[in-house]
Amino acid sequence: MQRKVLGVLFGVALLALVAVAASAEELTVNSIVAAQHSGAPADGIVAMVNSPANTIAMTAGDLVTLRNAGVPESVIAAIWARIPAPAPAPVPLQPDDARLVDFVRLIKSGVSGSIIAEQVKQSGQTYNLSVNDLLYLKENGAQESTIAALMATSTGASAVPAAAPSKLAFDDLVFVTTGFWNKNRKGSLVMNGDTLAWKDSSDPKENFTFQTTGLEKVWLTCDARSSGNFCYQINFKIVQGDRYRFRDIHRESGSNAAVLKLMEALRTYFPRMTFGTPSVDD
Repeated sequence: MQRKVLGVLFGVALLALVAVAASAEELTVNSIVAAQHSGAPADGIVAMVNSPANTIAMTAGDLVTLRNAGVPESVIAAIWARIPAPAPAPVPLQPDDARLVDFVRLIKSGVSGSIIAEQVKQSGQTYNLSVNDLLYLKENGAQESTIAALMATSTGASAVPAAAPSKLAFDDLVFVTTGFWNKNRKGSLVMNGDTLAWKDSSDPKENFTFQTTGLEKVWLTCDARSSGNFCYQINFKIVQGDRYRFRDIHRESGSNAAVLKLMEALRTYFPRMTFGTPSVDD
């Protein structure tokens, strides 16, 4: 009699497994434990797990729960085989041109796109951006002005620097002096070959010259504005020597054409000159 009862129970459990397998089911920890407690044989549960019609809604961590509930190792092994492997963490995109890493560092530190673009122009270096480089820059928040400045460097990469002019004058400048009793002086800066000569507008005794070959670096001083940096002063640092500052005379009225014209000429005729990062007055 007892054998007949066990046979009936086994048949019921087997029919339940067949019914589950026949209709696509989402197998969970609870459903596996329920089948185990109902007396379903391990082979039957394994068949249910291996059925392609069923999906496994469990993680690797759930296997510990199943083991603690007394689920046979053969069932746990079958479930483990069907648990999808975790997706690998995405590998950060790296540029083909390693120099771009420094620009991204500036971007992440909050340096404005206009300042970075100005640094690109003044560096004198050439950048031939690949598709991978462009994706790297966009992924890291580079502004269009920065990317455009980088791409512009490859346009004239093979161009021969223009010969220094015999004489080129830049008016509307003010020579910024230091000291309590000194005052700023109006005049013009004359480019003659490798020589830059300051011509004072009122006193020839204030004239002086210096050589481009003796410059340590040249850079701009700018005001930070919501519309972008307004660069109003150009600075020259002599190697182990003086520092000269020339300001646009029309700064207060919102013009900086004289300073920009002078900087553009220096970039054109002396591309190998060291151009520093613009300093910004907040």
